[in-house]
Amino acid sequence: MYQFPRPLHKGATIGVIAPSSAAHRKQAQEGLAYLENRGYRLKTAPNLTRRKHYLAGNDKLRLHWLEHFILDPEIDAIICIRGGYGLLRIIDKIDYNRFTDMPPKLIVGYSDITALQMALLAKLGWVGYTGPMVASDMSGQFDPYSEEWLWKVITNHPYPLNLQNPTGDEMVVYRPGNAEGPLVGGCLSLITPLLGTEYMPDLKGAVLVVEDIGEKTYHLDKQLHILRLHGVFEEISALILGHFVNCFPKNSKRSFTLPEFLDDVIGDYNFPVISNFAYGHIRKRLTLPLGARVRVETDPVKIEVFNI
Repeated sequence: MYQFPRPLHKGATIGVIAPSSAAHRKQAQEGLAYLENRGYRLKTAPNLTRRKHYLAGNDKLRLHWLEHFILDPEIDAIICIRGGYGLLRIIDKIDYNRFTDMPPKLIVGYSDITALQMALLAKLGWVGYTGPMVASDMSGQFDPYSEEWLWKVITNHPYPLNLQNPTGDEMVVYRPGNAEGPLVGGCLSLITPLLGTEYMPDLKGAVLVVEDIGEKTYHLDKQLHILRLHGVFEEISALILGHFVNCFPKNSKRSFTLPEFLDDVIGDYNFPVISNFAYGHIRKRLTLPLGARVRVETDPVKIEVFNI
């Protein structure tokens, strides 16, 4: 049974870390100011804007602040400054035994943070929240839809919760059916490297949700077939597809389309599949509790989240 962290309360202390790449200084400042203006106290890691090439410092430094903030009893939740790259370098170096006697900590992020969320779910059973990040989303104009869903999900246990796309942007049924299981997934190119390792949660009966950004079309093709070759489609109960940003050319005649990929890779399976889900590297995005139990229906389309 996966464990939910306690909801975030008013005036709580939020820790902001950079376990992957560093943020631009202006975006970091704007995002931190946004959280302070909402009444939260902040603790910030010292490497939020300090770069070592494409990383926010070396592996030892990023690992130190990640573990330190998780263990800090004064920190009620952690929201990552941004994604980028770097967690695959350190998830096998985290001392998970240090966290076994503490309650789950609320951790928010997406993209590269997928690797951390899957590892904590697999090793400790901690539900993690794939949602907006401090510099990436809270700086500048935070989209109202994304903002609403973030605070709805992490400051309450609003379950059962019906996940709804923005008005006028409907989900698409690729294959009908009903299913139920724990929600597992995130950024596809972070999921596939974890397959077959101890850092990937059990996919038996799971509802898999995936999205990605900037993958060339043939790379996305490869990622989907990696799932197939690992037997993922023989285990999951449903598949939910978010957005694949900048993965397909604007002229569909120059490449395979997503439905064509699906025809090739899951055509022989019978689990329900929903696409155009408001999730991914997009402005209007849902916040999802990974590890929560979800029910998928397609007539009509409905994705409902439970906390048991």
